[in-house]
Amino acid sequence: IVWKTALPGAGQSSPVVWGDRIFLTSALDKGKKRIVICVDRKDGKILWQDQAWAGTPELSHWMNEWASATCATDGERVFAFFGKGGLHCYSVEGKKVWSRDLGVFTGEWGTSACPLIVGDLVIQNCDATRDACIIGVDKKTGTTVWKTPRPDLPNGGWSSPVLVDAGKRKEVVVNGETAVMAYDPADGKLLWKCKSFAGRGEPTVVPANGRVFVVNGLAGDIYAVK
Repeated sequence: IVWKTALPGAGQSSPVVWGDRIFLTSALDKGKKRIVICVDRKDGKILWQDQAWAGTPELSHWMNEWASATCATDGERVFAFFGKGGLHCYSVEGKKVWSRDLGVFTGEWGTSACPLIVGDLVIQNCDATRDACIIGVDKKTGTTVWKTPRPDLPNGGWSSPVLVDAGKRKEVVVNGETAVMAYDPADGKLLWKCKSFAGRGEPTVVPANGRVFVVNGLAGDIYAVK
C-alpha cells in the first residue's frame, strides 16, 4: 500500500482519474448532503471537496444510497450526477461552474446512471417512475440542448449511456427495463429500439464487433443487438 485515505460519508461511485487527480462523490447525513471530492493520485491527499447539494433526500435502496453515479471529466471540467441532487459541473481545481436541477426522481431504488461527455454535450439518463427522460446539456453552461422522453417504469435509473460508433454515425445506447434504445447524440432523436427480455434494465451495454451486448438484471437473458 502506497497510501490510504479516509473519505467522508458513503458513496459507490468509481474513481475517475485524469493526470494526478482522482474524482469521487459521496453522500452525508443519509443523503441530505451530496459532495464531490478530488484526491491527489500521488499521495492520497484530499485536494478539495465541495458540497454540491443539500436538501430532503429522495428514496433509495439501502444497497444503493445516494452517491452511486461515477463522475465524468474532460480534463478541464468534472461532471457529477446525484439524481434529485442534480447535475453539477466543477473545474478540475474545484470551482463550481454550474448546477442543474433535473427533477425529483420518483421511485424507491435511487439512481446510478453516469454522465457521458460527447463533444460539447453532457448526456444524462434521467430514468424514473415519472417524467423519465434522457437529456443533453451544454457542458460549458448547463443549458439544455435537447431532451427526449423515456418510458416511465417501476424499475430504472441505473443504466449509463454509452457512445457507440456504428460506422456511418455515432449512437448513444441506453439499456432499459423493456427495451434497449439508441439516440442521436446531437439532437436526442430516437434512432432505434430493440425489445428486451424480462428483467430490470440496469446493466450498462458493452459495444464490440459491430454489436452491443446486453443483459437484464432480474431474470433476463444475455443477448447481442446489431
